Amino acid sequence: GKGPGKGMASEPRLPAGPRVTVQSLQPGEVVDVFHRYGQDPNGYFMVQHSTAGIFHPSIGWTDTWTEARISEAWSYQNYNVNEYKSWVEIQWLHPLWYNRRGHKLDVSKVSMVTQRVMPEQIRQRHEPSEAQQQPRLTLFHIRWGGEHPVNPVTEGAGGWGQIGATPSDNYINGFEDSIFQSIGPTYEIISVFYQNSEELSKLSPALLRHMAQGQHVGALYFMWPIVFQDGHEFPAYVERDREFQLMVQMEATGIPTRFPHSAHIYRIFASKEWTSQMCLHPLLRVPLTVQVSRQAIACDPAKAAGNAITALAHLSEVRASWSKQLCQDHPKAGPIQKGVAKLGWSWEAMDVQAWKNKQELGLALTQLIEQPGSLLDLAFVQEWVDFDVEMRHFIVEPDIANPQTWKPKRIVYTVFKSQEQGSFRNFDRYERKVCLKACFQNDEAALADAEQQAEELIGRWLQWLQAQTHELPVVVRFDILARRTGPGKATVMTGELTELGGCFLGWPKGPQVVFAAMLRSCFRDPVMPLNMR
Repeated sequence: GKGPGKGMASEPRLPAGPRVTVQSLQPGEVVDVFHRYGQDPNGYFMVQHSTAGIFHPSIGWTDTWTEARISEAWSYQNYNVNEYKSWVEIQWLHPLWYNRRGHKLDVSKVSMVTQRVMPEQIRQRHEPSEAQQQPRLTLFHIRWGGEHPVNPVTEGAGGWGQIGATPSDNYINGFEDSIFQSIGPTYEIISVFYQNSEELSKLSPALLRHMAQGQHVGALYFMWPIVFQDGHEFPAYVERDREFQLMVQMEATGIPTRFPHSAHIYRIFASKEWTSQMCLHPLLRVPLTVQVSRQAIACDPAKAAGNAITALAHLSEVRASWSKQLCQDHPKAGPIQKGVAKLGWSWEAMDVQAWKNKQELGLALTQLIEQPGSLLDLAFVQEWVDFDVEMRHFIVEPDIANPQTWKPKRIVYTVFKSQEQGSFRNFDRYERKVCLKACFQNDEAALADAEQQAEELIGRWLQWLQAQTHELPVVVRFDILARRTGPGKATVMTGELTELGGCFLGWPKGPQVVFAAMLRSCFRDPVMPLNMR
């Protein structure tokens, strides 16, 4: 049944957090109750018609106001939020509930509709309350509904921590709890549960927009787009083109993307094509990168590898020439002896392989591009960069007009400690003090030099991003490679531009800071008049 659950400074102004308005409740009293999907261990949500729960993708209200009947007398004097039995026991009155697998709740059994909720979620019907008001916000959560859940991968230095991987129930529950704690029961969440890529094409954005009652509206896509056919059995990995078709249609309907980014910006981050496009610009310090076509790899991988290495050597000459013209320091021009091959549209540190010669590169390109179901059209070949530490900078709500906002909310220092079959997925994570000793020989001046250069580099990237979008991304993680070159000196290179939704890497306050920024972004556009919807 529906049993116990799991447990910009001034603009825009958000509603207040949750509050208790009831002092006592009597058995049989009908009240308004704010249903929260994250509290329901069996994952049931409300629908208006049975087919919305039976057919996939299933669609229903997971967080919203509905009616319930009080089961037993309750008094606020006996309430303790940490004692579940002191919460209010209710019986849900809505007639149609389904779970993500299409199973209907038997509401004829009292035990199946009985649940305890916090008094903050209850409003008595004889008094004006949020339950009778238009929601401040409607969110569409497009999330995994397949048979096997998304593994949150909470453990290990490279794990996602207790908040979990972005498409996981852990992460979504954490964000939804953050919403409730921030603005109280003044919103609604309509969830779409998909179980494969094809189902994304079955949604009608215009009809979804018609369902939304909120003053503000937004969509969050909890999935990983890849360039592979379905059939891989990795939960929440979906065909890139189907996700982007849905995102564009939703955005065209007036449902802006609030996670991770609007479609055109998300493409920049996820495709990784910025690496080859910007690697010749000395001020952005991107490792030399060349795109290698799939057709070349399929026809003759050895020739493709050789030509890629030759192309990197040519790029090395060009970079040296451009750097000289711009009066910038630069690595010496010459042949590239080693590097990495990698794919775009790849997640969780997968699909990166090291190479030291043409033979290894040819094998790496073949292995990467010819994976089962692969629809990839290119791979990247990149020069090797020696570094002592990778500094992960979390930039939150940057504003080009205010350079103080370019500073990181947190820096996490990481070092790869081993390669697994030529791939890079195993690393150690350090606080600054440990990093200074372990990676920079206790040279405070050198680490400070690296950090200063990194901040300047991030500033340039934010300025570059302003050309890609009139509204800067709410959150970006810049991964900067740093190496001590001598007493008090360091050099830095750009490692990765990581989208909103990247791993927090053990940052304790990361979810709190990022979720708050995500929520604020939902209110930054003006309220749309009813006659425009």
